[in-house]
Amino acid sequence: MLTVVRRVVGALLALAGLALTALGVWFATQLGSSGTAEFTVRPDGAEPVVIRPDVLNRVDADVVVTATPAAGTRAWMALANPSDATAVLGDARHTEVTGVEVQDWLLTTATRGSGPASEGLGTADLWRQQDDAEGPVTLTVQQDEAPETLVATTDGAPLQSLTLTITDKTWFVEAVVAALVGLFVLVVGVLLLWPRRASREGDEHHLEVAPPVPARSDAEQTVALPRDPEEAAR
Repeated sequence: MLTVVRRVVGALLALAGLALTALGVWFATQLGSSGTAEFTVRPDGAEPVVIRPDVLNRVDADVVVTATPAAGTRAWMALANPSDATAVLGDARHTEVTGVEVQDWLLTTATRGSGPASEGLGTADLWRQQDDAEGPVTLTVQQDEAPETLVATTDGAPLQSLTLTITDKTWFVEAVVAALVGLFVLVVGVLLLWPRRASREGDEHHLEVAPPVPARSDAEQTVALPRDPEEAAR
């Protein structure tokens, strides 16, 4: 019974260790030694794209946001206090970034609002920071100014892409540690599965049994003693 339990535990540990090792190695190779994660979305419509604090200020590291417009169009991007951004957007239809998908390194989105697009977003005096250009526009969100909401849009065409880049070197270290821990657990699981069996097989191959000693007859057990020399001379 103990052998069965040991093997079951060993198998579970081996599987868990293998999964953790693979996950740690995958993250380490994806993040690189700098610990850089990049998430991208390609919006379908021309409405503004909004990133709220639950995504923008979710980590302690700075977040670099890059909006890339289609060729020949301009991109505009700005940061504001969440309540101010909500007020200026109103009920206008917009695309909201709701989270990230690590498997494919994508931003997940949802469509909010149903009203017409807000006019003159860039003319409002509530923006803490803004920029526009005919080409990629980049803003760096520093967490010491959180909470903030980011709004990005173009002059009529859909954004070609919107990218969040986050760099945290501790992520790479954590991925490597996870891979090493997983490897250790995998080895422990394998050792629980096989060593006793190997030991028993080794004992069976190397154990030598002494052959039984045959019983001797009374005649064989009688020992002839040498005769006295003087009696032998007579």
